[in-house]
Amino acid sequence: MKDIWPEIYTPIIGTEQVNYMLETYQSLENIQKEIAQGDQYFILMADDQPVGYTAYRASADEIYLSKLYLSERTRGQGYGKQVFAWYDQLAAGKKIRLNVNKYNQRAIAVYEHQGFQCIEACQNDIGQGYIMDDYVYLKDLS
Repeated sequence: MKDIWPEIYTPIIGTEQVNYMLETYQSLENIQKEIAQGDQYFILMADDQPVGYTAYRASADEIYLSKLYLSERTRGQGYGKQVFAWYDQLAAGKKIRLNVNKYNQRAIAVYEHQGFQCIEACQNDIGQGYIMDDYVYLKDLS
């Protein structure tokens, strides 16, 4: 699924930062570490083929949706809508929070269409001189 990141993020943050983030945050080692800390990862399948992945971390009052990526060939076919319906069921009585790059207009439009509201902007130093320049979105299902 490493083909998804370059397609989405290279136009926004450039090849070097995409490569750094893939090596640092999407490495098998990092994913295993996140799973050991309680994150839940899922490969999204359609017709027995992987079409994306999602991950979240749950707390008593919130689901932090850390990853939701679909391959280009499957976007617009209702898979995202199905995943959001699943998250809504999972988070019933809670809130769903996520971060999205400020310049990822496609994702922002999807999140807002799904009922998420922007609650703040944030910048996080992720090392090597790179910054994650994000909005924080929230959907209150409590």
